[in-house]
Amino acid sequence: MDTVRTAQPPVTGGWLATMPRAARQRVLSVAIASRRDAGSEIIREGDRATMLGIVQEGRAALQLLIPERGRMTIATAERGDVFGLSALVPPHRATMSVVAMEEMELLMVDADTLRTAFAEDCELTAAVYFAVARELHRRLTATQEMLLDQLASPSSPF
Repeated sequence: MDTVRTAQPPVTGGWLATMPRAARQRVLSVAIASRRDAGSEIIREGDRATMLGIVQEGRAALQLLIPERGRMTIATAERGDVFGLSALVPPHRATMSVVAMEEMELLMVDADTLRTAFAEDCELTAAVYFAVARELHRRLTATQEMLLDQLASPSSPF
């Protein structure tokens, strides 16, 4: 991982914009800027989830390992999107892989540091978990729509 501090202000739209300013600033205060090359694996499905990632520039593929088929991209994370939410939820195991589709700039947040901050600040905890819940709802809805499209297709194997 190529980690650098940059002078550019972080992207505070997208997922970060769903939380109050104080919580957003607290999350940003523990974030580290990082760059990834196209094709690099950021998170591996099944590994211990230790980092929360926020896309600043570029796109990442969120992939599941399908037995006998290999990895399949089920969603993408783009500017302002968050990934690695498993780092905040026990048992802290990555439920999918995340791979840079192009050169990326990210903010990476160490989950242990963030969970320690939660113990000190219940307003931060509530703000982050509400933002996580909104993101999970958005992804679940998108997945339902994708499944409905596939099931409604005459060529669907289902």
